[in-house]
Amino acid sequence: MYISQKKPFILNDTDIPTLNRMFSKLYDDLNDIINAVNKKITVDQTNRYEGQLGDIRVVQNSDKEYELQGRTKDGWASAELTFKDK
Repeated sequence: MYISQKKPFILNDTDIPTLNRMFSKLYDDLNDIINAVNKKITVDQTNRYEGQLGDIRVVQNSDKEYELQGRTKDGWASAELTFKDK
């Protein structure tokens, strides 16, 4: 099962407006990916219903511990993070 259904642009000619639209769309898609995985640390119970399917974030809960969360169709799933001593 594929996650993305993106298709490449097919150029029949090399006119500048077509290339500009193609690169604009490419950068829009890249920015969507960057924004989905680069969330600021949030506090638990804040933004519980925000985000799109597949987003990733780090959350600090009320016990001052950190969780890695991923947005699923049922809400945010989480896994506790632990610090390793050097």
